[in-house]
Amino acid sequence: MGDDTKAQRLLKAFNRLHRSEWNRMPLANCKGNEIRVLFYIKRGCAQDKRGVTISALSSMMEVTSPTVTPLIKGLESSGLVLRYNDQEDRRVVRVQLTESGEEVTQKAMKNFESRFTGLFDFLGEEKSDQLADLLEQVHQYKEMMLKAEQEK
Repeated sequence: MGDDTKAQRLLKAFNRLHRSEWNRMPLANCKGNEIRVLFYIKRGCAQDKRGVTISALSSMMEVTSPTVTPLIKGLESSGLVLRYNDQEDRRVVRVQLTESGEEVTQKAMKNFESRFTGLFDFLGEEKSDQLADLLEQVHQYKEMMLKAEQEK
């Protein structure tokens, strides 16, 4: 970045936030990505009481099924999810939260809400709105750069 101190400041701020592992919330010996999967399973089960399919789950998460499967297997071995074949189509695998999985998901949601309520209280309404606006603009910039890269 050469002598561009403003760009260096941005980079430093992004790196500090990344290193702080703000998005990590270890709970019940689960990693952040496992908690994320539990949230998606809960959302999928709200749409279909039979459980969410692996393909629907991977679609919601915008990843491939082979990425989701090991996470589901780990959560299953921890007793947080139940994985089973669909009654109507045995080729389809469905997943539901167990009672323990539901408890962990609820605790994680409370933890998540507490973090952002705390941040809002710390920043105040005006700065929280500014931060949300800026993060939306960062996302727009990232999408614009990705699109430009794909068009090359």
